[in-house]
Amino acid sequence: MEENIELYDVIIIGGGTTGLFTAFYCGMRELTTKLIESGSELGGKVTQFLPEKLIYDIGGIPQITGDDLVKQMKDQAAKHEPTIVYNQWVETITKNDDGTFTLASTDGTRHQAKTVILATGNGKFDPAKPALDDRETFEGKSLHYTISNPQQFAGKQVMISSNNRVGLDWALTLESIAAKVYLVNNKASFQHAADEELQRLEESSVIVKLNSDVQALHGENGWLGQVSIKSENGDEQIKADHLLTYNGLKMVPAPFENWGLKTDSGRVAVDQQMNTNVEGIFAAGDATAYPGKTMLIASCYTEGLTAVNSAKKYINPKAPAQVYSTVIYRK
Repeated sequence: MEENIELYDVIIIGGGTTGLFTAFYCGMRELTTKLIESGSELGGKVTQFLPEKLIYDIGGIPQITGDDLVKQMKDQAAKHEPTIVYNQWVETITKNDDGTFTLASTDGTRHQAKTVILATGNGKFDPAKPALDDRETFEGKSLHYTISNPQQFAGKQVMISSNNRVGLDWALTLESIAAKVYLVNNKASFQHAADEELQRLEESSVIVKLNSDVQALHGENGWLGQVSIKSENGDEQIKADHLLTYNGLKMVPAPFENWGLKTDSGRVAVDQQMNTNVEGIFAAGDATAYPGKTMLIASCYTEGLTAVNSAKKYINPKAPAQVYSTVIYRK
């Protein structure tokens, strides 16, 4: 163990919905906690794929958008003030002679914990980014790769660049929110789009430009003013406050085998207590494989609870098997 690095009771790898709920429950179990997220924002696949979608299958919540669910989960996780680290990809996990773990990120940062809980899913999804000059200047302000927080586009002129049904769906979602929506497609049709979706697009106020490419971004201090596009009819500059692009995702698998973990069909093999083959490393959520596994947000929460309870017992065998919020937070 390296003495100059803070030792946490638990390090959670992955800041999706499973990781966030696991962080909250670590606080309930009085475990010092660090959460390491590979990207720049929390929420995982819900943020990337479901921000505007309604989710119906979480107990006690009749319906909720992905965005609102992630917001509530962030608030819940923050109750016990876990340390959260962004933009770090954990490359190696080493078990030290004293039983603690050292985690090393690709940027050279090192972390230490008594236990590790994996909430990575299968890995991360990196968006295919457009080959545009000054792209990085606009990223995070007016150039986006998800539709997270749709209300930020209220009253704005928005351009979406995509040849996929995902971009089409974004355009239809923003039609009632933005002042004007352009949908720019570098092909003559939308991949994977259903006839019903194409009909809705035709009947909408979205301005569609097929066989057209985004060529350049124009603006100041990260905020767009205009976007140059090239089409069959020539070059055109369009006023736009925001540009959203979706041209596919690249899956980067979590390095489970590099971490010394046994896998089953690309997922981490666990037992009923969410133990992996390495003592002190547990897993929860879409990362796991066991008989009867379901790929649901609600079941991932249960796995997170179980993983935390197992970590607590691993650190302190005399600790109770579980605790109750009605007791912990009793006034």
